[in-house]
Amino acid sequence: PFESTIPLLVTYGNRTVTNGGELKPSQVANQPQVIIGVNDPTALYTLVLVDPDAPSPSYPSFREYLHWMVTDIPATNAASFGMYVITYFHP
Repeated sequence: PFESTIPLLVTYGNRTVTNGGELKPSQVANQPQVIIGVNDPTALYTLVLVDPDAPSPSYPSFREYLHWMVTDIPATNAASFGMYVITYFHP
């Protein structure tokens, strides 16, 4: 299982994403809010949201699909404060 090394909070509306949790396409239609909870004013982070078996596990014709990429996110801020390399495209 995945174990994070920094605090990361991802929410779609009022629903918090958890490791191993599943969300329906209708629940992820809008860009999530992402908060990186590290108190280091010099740190910058990169967020990459991929789907490893798009469009579905039973028919992974696209294989890995990039849905969103944001770089230079300052610690303790939301991903919206970073530089958008790929704008959010819902699954």
